[in-house]
Amino acid sequence: MKKGRLVTVLLVIIIAASVSALLFYRSIQQKRDGLSALEPSVSVPTTEEMLTIDLYFTDREGSRLALERREIPVGFIDALVRSAIESLLSGPEKKHLTKTIPEGVQIRSMFVKDGTAYVDFTSSIAANHVGGAWTELLTIYSIVNTLTENFAEIGKVQLLIDGRESETLAGHVDISRPLLGKVQLLAGGW
Repeated sequence: MKKGRLVTVLLVIIIAASVSALLFYRSIQQKRDGLSALEPSVSVPTTEEMLTIDLYFTDREGSRLALERREIPVGFIDALVRSAIESLLSGPEKKHLTKTIPEGVQIRSMFVKDGTAYVDFTSSIAANHVGGAWTELLTIYSIVNTLTENFAEIGKVQLLIDGRESETLAGHVDISRPLLGKVQLLAGGW
């Protein structure tokens, strides 16, 4: 009788273990099925969300800043600033506008901190600049106005050259500290 009881207990344990394993397997399968059912509702957009910004270039005569609207991909503020500056570097799409930043200029780095955008350009921004006080103002404020007027998080812009503060870009305008935006540059004066 002891042997019969032992066999019964072993059968009960084997059956219980089998049922437990089956239930565990079914719960895992249901979770997988549940996740699969969610996948279609968590859709990845087929088109990227875009933000329309105003870029500041100059008119053909170089007498004033002029706007060109452009769309850039939505992202965090640092990515938005980089996209805006890269758009300025690539130049206008409209034929009646002119680029304000010299050829060959690249962004070394940039970031936004405490309401100030820090944009570090390669030395070619100074070395390749055509010079002149008015042209220097147009270059500087095309950058400053593009950033301060499009992004509420930015109130000032600090321009850096090769990672350092510089006194001027081309010998006329003080860029040694952050510059406020929203400066309108019209022909013959500001």
